[in-house]
Amino acid sequence: MTELEAVLHERERPLSVAEYEALARTGAFQNERVELVRGRLIRMAPQGEEHAWTIETMNELLIRAFGSRARVRPQLPVRSAGDSMPEPDFTLVERTDEPGPHPSRVFLVIEVSDSSLRYDRSIKAPLYAEGTTPEYWIVNTSAGQLEVFRKPEGGVFTEHFVLGREDVIRPVAFPEIEFPLKPFLLARPH
Repeated sequence: MTELEAVLHERERPLSVAEYEALARTGAFQNERVELVRGRLIRMAPQGEEHAWTIETMNELLIRAFGSRARVRPQLPVRSAGDSMPEPDFTLVERTDEPGPHPSRVFLVIEVSDSSLRYDRSIKAPLYAEGTTPEYWIVNTSAGQLEVFRKPEGGVFTEHFVLGREDVIRPVAFPEIEFPLKPFLLARPH
């Protein structure tokens, strides 16, 4: 870190979740895709065709598989650690008839990653592990793999494994549901 960066970091003033929400209500981020992470506004990567196709396909599959047991929230904010409100590609949350933008119980968080893979692993994984998320998936579109993070302890996921197109997964919150990966993991020539 340069001296300039160190001085700026010392004087930095992070946003709180309440301030972020208030700014969003005024339309401050109307023409931008941003999320609040660790008190900072972070630009979200633009969605390419493959990312959009994966989101669309997964949305249908997730609703079909889990829709009667959980609410599927595509690309909506979720409160995480105290100074963050990320907007993951999907969250599976407790079904409720209560109004309000933020679920009280999150079962699963999913990010679809291509250019954001490093960010989703190094920044988002610890962020979700610090919250109440028992399971986090990264759909690695460039490798055609699903990275699975489970068992959060002390701000880190203690279990991590990778699955491929031919595999299925049973989410921690819904072990009776077998979710195939082939329909949304594209085959890529190597």
